[in-house]
Amino acid sequence: MTKKDKRKIAHQLRFGSKLERRKKSPTRDMEEYKAYRDLKLSQLKPVVLDKPKNLPPSPPEEAEEAEVESKEWEVVSAGRVAPRNPRLGLAGGSLEDISDLFHSGRYVPGDLEDDKKPRAGRKLFTKEEKALLNKRIPNLLEATSSKWLPLHTLAASGEFYLLDTILKHSVDINVVDKDGLLAIHKAVLCKKQAIINYLLRNSANPFVRDPDGATLIHYAVQTASSQTIKILLLYNVDINLADNDGWTPLHLAVQTQRTDIVKLLLIKGADRDLRNRDGLKPLDLCLYLGHDYRTYELIKLLKGLPMPKSVS
Repeated sequence: MTKKDKRKIAHQLRFGSKLERRKKSPTRDMEEYKAYRDLKLSQLKPVVLDKPKNLPPSPPEEAEEAEVESKEWEVVSAGRVAPRNPRLGLAGGSLEDISDLFHSGRYVPGDLEDDKKPRAGRKLFTKEEKALLNKRIPNLLEATSSKWLPLHTLAASGEFYLLDTILKHSVDINVVDKDGLLAIHKAVLCKKQAIINYLLRNSANPFVRDPDGATLIHYAVQTASSQTIKILLLYNVDINLADNDGWTPLHLAVQTQRTDIVKLLLIKGADRDLRNRDGLKPLDLCLYLGHDYRTYELIKLLKGLPMPKSVS
């Protein structure tokens, strides 16, 4: 006895009866079905909607529109009009046929309406737009406002490759916007280290001042960017240069209460004895900030021994 016979016996013992083969369903007599359908339809007397009778005549304008639509759309044998969606008209077509239709002027996505003919295909660009796009050199004078310069916008957003491309079209890297700021000011404010290095390597002025006399180190201290301060010091920017109000970067660092920035400026040689126009030293300014934990830390840094200037 084989394993197959044993499985059959086990299956019969499990279910208690032999498995019977499924009987084939009886075939339907189509003639009998059609006769039955015709009999039922004659009893129901369905309303024919293709050509309704006993309806009031339509106005002359609607009659003309109906004639035009009947000429435009062919009626198939089932009583339906041809599909308006061109994709449905390609039933059974190949991928090449569908691709040709989509790239032809007959197919206009979103322009097929129920009561109108499909409009002609619209082009994406006009002739004037194509002529502007085909120019190799951008017209930056037209794409610029007094507030938003392309160079400043790209520097603030950190778009390195676009900034590199725009500088190849005779753009002044030290151009000033209406607020008196350069592109490197925007890069420092937005803490874009790669853009700052790129602008400095491409002859950006590291000694520039804004209308208030603040240097780039003032902006770096304002954003608490120690890396930017180190980069600017590599280009010999004066760390003790004050603005129009006599505030040095150390004054600004004490006001922001950033102990790490104060410590970095002192290590790099910031003078703690310089006074602003109000006659305040950084230590005096620190005392005016009130009773706070960071105040004690700042006082320890400002009253300590002069820290050795690092070689790097």
